[in-house]
Amino acid sequence: MILLSVIEPVSILCIICLYILLIWRIFKVKSKLQISELKNGLGKLPKKRKIAIAGLVFFLVCFAGRLLTELWSPGMLMAFNYEEAAKGQNPNGTRFNESDILSDEMLKKVIERGNLKISVEKLSELLTLSTPLDSQKLDVSKESDMKISTEYWIHCSPRVSLYRTNPQTVLNFLVDVYRENFTLNYAENDSVLDVSFDDLEGMEYLDVKDYLQMQATKLKDYLPGNSNESSSYRAEGSEETFSSLYEKIQNFIDVELERYGAFVLENGLSSNRDTYQSRMQYANHILDTSRKKDMAAHDVRIEAIDSYNAYMTRFVLIPTYDEDQEFYMSRTKVGVDYFADEATEFLESATETVEKIKRNTYASEQIGKNNPTAQTHKQAKEQIESLKTELLNLADQSRELCDTYIEEKRDGYMQVSFTSPSTSSVAFYCLLYTLLFVAALSGLALLDPFYREHGKNHTSGFKTAILRRKKEKNKKTEEGARHERT
Repeated sequence: MILLSVIEPVSILCIICLYILLIWRIFKVKSKLQISELKNGLGKLPKKRKIAIAGLVFFLVCFAGRLLTELWSPGMLMAFNYEEAAKGQNPNGTRFNESDILSDEMLKKVIERGNLKISVEKLSELLTLSTPLDSQKLDVSKESDMKISTEYWIHCSPRVSLYRTNPQTVLNFLVDVYRENFTLNYAENDSVLDVSFDDLEGMEYLDVKDYLQMQATKLKDYLPGNSNESSSYRAEGSEETFSSLYEKIQNFIDVELERYGAFVLENGLSSNRDTYQSRMQYANHILDTSRKKDMAAHDVRIEAIDSYNAYMTRFVLIPTYDEDQEFYMSRTKVGVDYFADEATEFLESATETVEKIKRNTYASEQIGKNNPTAQTHKQAKEQIESLKTELLNLADQSRELCDTYIEEKRDGYMQVSFTSPSTSSVAFYCLLYTLLFVAALSGLALLDPFYREHGKNHTSGFKTAILRRKKEKNKKTEEGARHERT
């Protein structure tokens, strides 16, 4: 099949050679050319039939060669259809790099996948990447003119057949390899939906509640992103949506885990009472230090506010237009306003810290004054197993729904299509080549009589010169002989 790809270059080379020959003959017979004779020659152009047949054969060969070459070695269009593509980003928000498509890593995987007998360097030379914007002249000094392409043309040279494969096969392997790499590295990462309980072994009862709450919160926080994109999406055979699963997980945290935590505190359950109480004491010491820092920062802000002059704390009105282009006077913040906001934040943080200290103190007291039975410990462990089972079920439902949704999204991320040759376009170019070919043949046929006459004159002149030289030589010989006789 590689021979087909050389038909068009050979045809063009043939046309070039014909025109070189035509120009050379024109140069040779230009002194004998006359306009009237050329006009008469055009009217009685010799070998018209042969020229027409040669032109038809040339057209058919050129057309078949170009068409079959494009069918055998089509171009491939890779289009990215997700929202972030227009911003030059991957689905996960990282920067998109088009050089990754034909990177050495991708080509190495293509060679391994197809068991190709070719090196990475050679394959890189046979593949080209371009975009529709390459032909446009962009003025990068103007931000409005800067465009980001979401479509990429990839072409494989027919010369790849020298390595016992064909261009379309190479492009198919390239798409498969790049799609897998793109999905793995740049698509949504849903590994957060994986729930593990390996760390629960030997954990304190109250710590189990915090750990399970952390795992459930991971699931809950992942779902709203998909829900915002498609709130009514459902997997086939299931009535669950992202919103309904979100509510179930939230209910698990607010009800089931809180019920378990209340049971543990009520019965003062602990795997090691002394160790847990010491830990709570240390935690409260750290929390109290944080509370003091927050209150000190709060007091500094309040003191700074009190130090402001009343004239300096007056608000400032600035002429402004709202979204409806209505004029109003907007109040802008001054320094004292920022101090007030920060003071409020530090006070809220200190209040939350006090609540944590109280919870830790209460838990330590409950564990210290209760002496739970073995039956109570058994009930707590049964509740833990029940909570684990319920959380695993919620994780499986979330995984199933998200995987189905993401798979559909990923299928639309990248659209790949192979170009089909345009018969009319191929015919147009081949017709253009044929016209040049026929014009060259016609010119040579038209000049043929003049060139032949030039050749005859050149030959007769050459013969006359030879005879003249022979006569002169004979004459000299006779004169020499006569001189000797004398």
